[in-house]
Amino acid sequence: PIVVRKKSRILGMWINTHSETFINVPASYAVSTTRALQDMADASMYRQLSLGIETIHLQPADPLGSATTIEAFGRALRDRKRATGLYNERIGGVQFLSQNLFRATVSLAPNVPLGTHRARAFLFKSGAFIGESSAPLGIYKAGFEQSVFEAAHQHSLLYGLFAVALAML
Repeated sequence: PIVVRKKSRILGMWINTHSETFINVPASYAVSTTRALQDMADASMYRQLSLGIETIHLQPADPLGSATTIEAFGRALRDRKRATGLYNERIGGVQFLSQNLFRATVSLAPNVPLGTHRARAFLFKSGAFIGESSAPLGIYKAGFEQSVFEAAHQHSLLYGLFAVALAML
């Protein structure tokens, strides 16, 4: 769940005045296409598939709230995720190498959560949805970053002393 807050200026101070909670929000979302989404199929199809940043289904925790408020907070959430690089679209990032083989290039933000994500491939032909395939996508630390992470957790005292000594230098 993610809480989106609106700040308002009250008596010279910025205070959180309104909020909306969304549940089951994707932590990251990257779309790579052969061409622009509007050129491939109807917008209602994308809403049905929850395909594309603008059509990601954002489920409010309180569905009885004002539809305009939910929409405004949903837009703000999408804009914030785009600004941090966690939501992005790449037109032309998919190249067909043969009739049945393709390569998709996606940009992942440096702050993408570690763990198992889901990669989905959608196939459209002449504006019609043909099929979908899904596969797990693991994102893990590797190399020097993983070594530092392990050292910090396994030898925390030595790591702390080293960090203090390095800061003093």
